[in-house]
Amino acid sequence: MSKKQDILNAALKVFTELGTKAASTRTIALEANVSEALIFKHFKSKDNLIEEILKCGYRQATKLVAQHVSYKFPKEYISNLLDLPKILVLNNKDFWQMQYKITPLNSLAMMHHRHFMTSSHEMLTKAFSELGYSKPELEAEIVLMMIDALWKHIASNDLESDYIEELILRIKEKYHLLTN
Repeated sequence: MSKKQDILNAALKVFTELGTKAASTRTIALEANVSEALIFKHFKSKDNLIEEILKCGYRQATKLVAQHVSYKFPKEYISNLLDLPKILVLNNKDFWQMQYKITPLNSLAMMHHRHFMTSSHEMLTKAFSELGYSKPELEAEIVLMMIDALWKHIASNDLESDYIEELILRIKEKYHLLTN
């Protein structure tokens, strides 16, 4: 593994434990077993380091979304979208724990999060419209709020996979997404 990747991994760990404000580049350097100067050589600043972690995390999340969610049928799309919080968080738990902690305090994290969450609104609205819902835009908002709450709940708690599945199943039941 490269020193740059060592720094990114250490920074993710430190930011997750301490938050981005309390974490210092010195602490990250100690965790990565590199000099603080090397951090600045690769990233120029702590903010650039945070930005790189966010970009990497959302790049990975975008790939997972592309693998798991495509629009063929409205119920299938909504169902697959509801599975995403579990898939995303459990595939990169440290990133999502960090994101959970820093989003309210970091404008860059908030921007990435908003962009990621709003990209599905149009397709959700289409799905609910095709399913005959009288207010598909509102249904799309409700589902996005549930997805947002669900990933935060998974990221901020040490939940069993079966429990997470049960939560998602209950939401799918409420929207009659399960086939008999």
